[in-house]
Amino acid sequence: WVVRGRELILVKRNIKDTQRQAVLSVANMFRAKILDVSKDSMVIELTGGQIKLDAFLDLLRGYDILELARTGITGLSRGSSNVTIID
Repeated sequence: WVVRGRELILVKRNIKDTQRQAVLSVANMFRAKILDVSKDSMVIELTGGQIKLDAFLDLLRGYDILELARTGITGLSRGSSNVTIID
C-alpha cells in the first residue's frame, strides 16, 4: 500500500500591485502558501496531485513566471513493515 503520490512546486512570479489581490485569491483557492512577497515578485508554494498543480499553473498563465521548480511525483509506503533501516 503506497500513500498517494504528491508533488511540490515553487513558483516565483512577476507581479504588479494591480495583480496582487487576484493572485492571492487563486493561491487561496488552491491552499497554496505565499513564501515571499516583494515590490515586484511573489513566491508561491503548492503541494498536491499532478492534476491540481497543472490546474493551478494553468490559471497563472496570464502572469509572468520568473522561476519554476517542480519535484515530480514522490511517495512513501504506509507503515513500517517494508522499511529497511540504514545505519
